[in-house]
Amino acid sequence: MKEKKAERVIDTFTGPWERKILRKLALALPEKITPDHLTVLGLFSSLLSGAAYLLTWYSHWWLFLASFGFVLNWYADSLDGTLARVRHIERERYGYFVDHLADAFTTVVICLGFGLSPLMRIEIALMLAIGYLLLNVYVHVCAYTHGEFRISYMKFGPTEVRLAIILTNTILFFWDGKVLEFRGGYLTLMDLGGLLFILVFIGIFVAMSIKTALYLDKLDRAKKQGDKN
Repeated sequence: MKEKKAERVIDTFTGPWERKILRKLALALPEKITPDHLTVLGLFSSLLSGAAYLLTWYSHWWLFLASFGFVLNWYADSLDGTLARVRHIERERYGYFVDHLADAFTTVVICLGFGLSPLMRIEIALMLAIGYLLLNVYVHVCAYTHGEFRISYMKFGPTEVRLAIILTNTILFFWDGKVLEFRGGYLTLMDLGGLLFILVFIGIFVAMSIKTALYLDKLDRAKKQGDKN
């Protein structure tokens, strides 16, 4: 019996543009380039951005390298699945497994880069990683139990998050980013952005988890009642 695939749900500001350009980019790639190559490039780009944030202790010029890493990560992460579909070489189980492990690795590397740089407090960076990974756990569990694989919320998805970080990097190049005095130091613009994303990630996780749990409970009760009848 063929397993039913989870419905992929993505509704973002950049979605229409991405759908148009990604297929063209995939078709333009040489045959020797495979989805696995793009996955490796995505992992490399996360290490590049993480290292660039560490180097901001020496110069804020490294913020441009960090931003380039996010552009490279978007290219690789968005294109690997598209390339597989265009060439009809999908490996659904393998692709799902590798792609999302790579996403988790990228999240940890980038957040550590934030926290070990002078731009964000380490405790905020670690909470940011926890919030993002909690939301990822919800998405994957929901795909299994509910048949819906949701990638975006409130028109925001991974691309919008990358763009927000790149914009913040650009602002921080021209400004030291110190916003509020806190415990003998300062909260930076990146600290405040991190706190905002933490609240959003954890808020969505809690609200959607409760909503989905109630929905699944209702479905299971209805099924059980139907079986009795």
